[in-house]
Amino acid sequence: MGLREQQKAERTQLILDAATELFGREGFEAVKAEHIAAAAKLSVGTLYNYFPGKNEILMTLIAIENERLEDMGQRFVPDFSAPAEDILSAFLLQYFAPESVMLNRALWRKGFAISFADVTSKEARRLRRSDRVLSEHVVELTTALQERGLLRADLDCVIFGNTLFNNANMMFLDFTRSENRTYQDVTEGIEAMTRTLVALALPAGGAGR
Repeated sequence: MGLREQQKAERTQLILDAATELFGREGFEAVKAEHIAAAAKLSVGTLYNYFPGKNEILMTLIAIENERLEDMGQRFVPDFSAPAEDILSAFLLQYFAPESVMLNRALWRKGFAISFADVTSKEARRLRRSDRVLSEHVVELTTALQERGLLRADLDCVIFGNTLFNNANMMFLDFTRSENRTYQDVTEGIEAMTRTLVALALPAGGAGR
């Protein structure tokens, strides 16, 4: 990496770190681009050279968080001696466990709203790409389970894996829209739904192992 690229990367990280701290402490609406620039010890003009505004900064933070989950999915090592429902539940729950979600509920809610309002933005496309990768990880695991006889041979693994991920993702979306649901509600709901769906995909007379 050349000096110019290194400086750009360092300034981008300064902006993102400052925004994370300010958004988490003050709330998204209360924070202005000027506040982020000051916290990052940069001029506002310099900040705008890197991001058009605070919406794009938040969307970048959310995309980065999703991409961190991609790495978790790639590192997951299934215990194929366990029942299929245990394996798939553990895999999905790692995405939505409280320790895996760095941004707070209000920031996710705002980020979803921004991405829905402008689906053509670079940041929204980046988030959708990451969601596709996360879903593909579930499909790949489902296929591996089927190859080992832990799921029905006639199961469409693409449809089934995408369904598992989409259901879990929707439960997380519902969590961000609620002021009353807790992370425990989300994880318990995801596990219960995953186990129920996987039970329908087990080989005849089998128990997922």
